[in-house]
Amino acid sequence: MNPKKQNIVNAAYSLFINKGYNASSIQDILDEAGVSKGTFYKYFTSKTECLIAIMESVGSEIRQKRMSAAVGKSVDDPQILAEQLCIRIRLNREKNLFALYESIFYAQEEVLKKFARDTYVKELDWLSSRIIDVFGKEAEPYAMENAAIVHGSIQQLTHMWKLTSKDDLPTEELSAFVIRRLKAAITLQVETGDRFIQEMKISEVKPLEKISLQELGNRLKTASKTFLEEEDEDTKHLFDFLGEELAATKPRKILIESVLSSLANHHSFEPNIVTLLEQAWGEISK
Repeated sequence: MNPKKQNIVNAAYSLFINKGYNASSIQDILDEAGVSKGTFYKYFTSKTECLIAIMESVGSEIRQKRMSAAVGKSVDDPQILAEQLCIRIRLNREKNLFALYESIFYAQEEVLKKFARDTYVKELDWLSSRIIDVFGKEAEPYAMENAAIVHGSIQQLTHMWKLTSKDDLPTEELSAFVIRRLKAAITLQVETGDRFIQEMKISEVKPLEKISLQELGNRLKTASKTFLEEEDEDTKHLFDFLGEELAATKPRKILIESVLSSLANHHSFEPNIVTLLEQAWGEISK
């Protein structure tokens, strides 16, 4: 993200967490960031758009960390899925995302509500696809409803822990427990055919565009020239190399995994860049 834009996002995040979204004005953001009104409006049209940028930035960080945990590992390993769930639990707490989502709820702004709904749907879709990765195609009819159950279980068990214990939430134990219960539930459902949600996909979710490795490589090379102008030359070179390797006749999987791991551990990229990296990881994991 552009450093000036990131400065505004950081300032707004601090205000929204400590003062509240509704109580914070654009002038407060300008004062906190030390920028002019013109600079703010160069990147954002409103306070609402600024809050969405904060949530997207955190979302990109979560997606990159989850990808980093999975690169070079077997996609059907339940421990990797547990680790990926743990990443969201941990960052939800570190970034105080519950407070930000409360801001969205109390703001009563349709744009924010739609963003929150779309974010939730995308998370369910991701988790559903990972459930199929781990438990196989036979789990597909039950994946979406179990994604919702996992999401709700984590939220409610976190609340229950706070009510029953003064200790810090053991995120690794929580995610491992949820995966064990998920395995038991899906095993029983596959045996009995018992399901509540009949649809296997949420209609609002648009499937990722199917593109060839060569086209994906070309898009990554374009991204290094178009969207990464503020990045250092080493990062741009990694994107160029990844693009060239994906577009090669015989892509070298080990090298691609190494580059993806380096980029996934980078600071947060813009969401469109993260999507390309996730697609690259998905293709080489097949």
